[in-house]
Amino acid sequence: MTDSREKWSEEEFGGAMLRDPRRVRRLVAVAAEAARRPAGQVTAVFDDDAEREGAFRLVGNPAVHGDDIARAAHQACARRSVGEEFVFVPIDGSSLNLTDTKRQKGLGHIGARYIGAQGMQVITAMAVTPQGVPLGLCGQKYWARVRPSTKRAKRDRRKTEEKEIQHWLTVMQQVREVYSAEAGSTMPWFQIDREGDAWPILLQARQANERLTVRASHDRRLETEDGRVYLWDAMEEQPCLGTYELDVPSKPERRLSKQRRGRARQGRRATIEIRGGSVTLSMLDERTRQRHRQEISAVLAREVSPPEGEEPIEWLLLTTAPITTFEEARRVVFGYTQRWRIEDFHRAWKSGVCDVEDTQLRERDRIIRWATILASVAVRTIRLAYLARYQPERSALDDFSRAELDAILLASPRTRHLRGTIPTIFDAVTFLAKLGGYTGKASGGPPGPHVLARGLQRIEVLADVLSDASSQNPCQSCQRSDS
Repeated sequence: MTDSREKWSEEEFGGAMLRDPRRVRRLVAVAAEAARRPAGQVTAVFDDDAEREGAFRLVGNPAVHGDDIARAAHQACARRSVGEEFVFVPIDGSSLNLTDTKRQKGLGHIGARYIGAQGMQVITAMAVTPQGVPLGLCGQKYWARVRPSTKRAKRDRRKTEEKEIQHWLTVMQQVREVYSAEAGSTMPWFQIDREGDAWPILLQARQANERLTVRASHDRRLETEDGRVYLWDAMEEQPCLGTYELDVPSKPERRLSKQRRGRARQGRRATIEIRGGSVTLSMLDERTRQRHRQEISAVLAREVSPPEGEEPIEWLLLTTAPITTFEEARRVVFGYTQRWRIEDFHRAWKSGVCDVEDTQLRERDRIIRWATILASVAVRTIRLAYLARYQPERSALDDFSRAELDAILLASPRTRHLRGTIPTIFDAVTFLAKLGGYTGKASGGPPGPHVLARGLQRIEVLADVLSDASSQNPCQSCQRSDS
C-alpha cells in the first residue's frame, strides 16, 4: 500500500529529467524516506544499508544535477497552482552554516566576517495560494560568496550580472519559466523584502508587465514638477484609504551583529492605517550614471497609536499592482505578509524539522543535491500546518494515507473518531500535533511544522504495521474498530 509520503514523493520528483529512469526511481525513494524521517545527515534517515548506500550514490553522482532535482519540484508546485488566477511568490535569501574545518568543500564565507563561518548563500521562491496556503518551492539558487571588495566605488561599477542582485533575477526568471510551461493561466505575484529593493528588479518587473511587491528600503528620489521630492515625504501626503486590525505576534530580542541587537516586541492587536497612490521613481544606475524613470504604485501601512515604548509597525511597499481603492491596497499588504511563509520554510529546513545544516557531506555539489531534497520535505510539512488553518474541512485522506490516519487515531488518547473514519484535515493535524507535544493555546498559536514533524515520527512504526496488516488482509481496512 502506498503511503502519503510515497505518493507525495512521486508527485514531487517523479517527473525529474535525470536521463535514466533508475535515477528517477532512486530519487523518489530517497525523498519518500527523507519525508518519513527528516534529518540533515543521510545516515540518520536510512537504517537499511542498501538504501543508505543508494542515497549516497544518488547525491554523489556527478550526472545528477541539483538544478534537475529542483526543477522537478518547481514543476510540481506550478501544477498545484493550476486553476488559481494568481499565486503569491515570496522570495527571500538565507545562508546555510556548514562545517568545513579543512576548507575543502568549496564553500564560501557567510555572516559577519569576524565570525569566520563557512557555508552557502541561497535564494528561494515559494508559491502561496491567495488564501495563504503554501504550494511548494518554485525557484531556488545556491552559490558560495567570495570576499567582496571593500571599495564601494569599485562595487558600483560592476555590471548587474556581476552583482549578487543577479541571483534574485535568476530565481525570478526560474519562476516565470516554470509557470509559463506548467500553469500558463496563473500569474506569479512576487513578494520581496527590503533586501530586494533594487532598480534592476523594479525595472525588470515593469518591463515584463508582471506583478511585484517590494518593501522599500531606500528613500528614493521622485520625478515631480515640484522640485526634489522623496518617497517617504510624498507618501505622507497621500490620502488615507482606510484602516484595519492586525494581530502582531510577539518577538524576542535577538542578536543582529557583534554590536547590535534586535529589539523585543510584545504581541498585540494593532490598528493599521493605509495610504496609497502612484509615484514616479528616479532610479540611478551607479555604473552608467543613467537614471531610470518608472511610474509605480506605493502603499504605506502604518500602525496607529502603538503601545508606549514599542516601535510602530510600518511598511512602505512599492508594487506594480494598481492602487485606487482600499481593497486593492489591502490585498497588496496581505500579499506582502505572505512573505512570512518563507521564514517558516527557513526555520523548518534549517532547524526543528530537516536540520539541513547538520549534513556531513564533503562536497558542495553533494550538499546542494541533498539540501534540495530536504527543502521540498520542509515545505510539505509547512503545507500540512497551513491546510489545517485555511482549509479545515478538507478531507484528511487528501494528505494522509488510510494507515497513517488510523495510526493517528489509535495513538490519540481522547478522540471521538474511530479507526476507519475520515477526519477533517484540521482534526488530523491537531491530533498529530498533540502527539508531537502541542499543548493548544499554551503553545502560543496553531500547530506549526516542528510539532507535526515530531508527531509524524511517533506514528511511523504504527502506520507501517497497519499498512502491512491491511495489505495482507484488505478487508480489515473496510472495518471500523473501537480498539
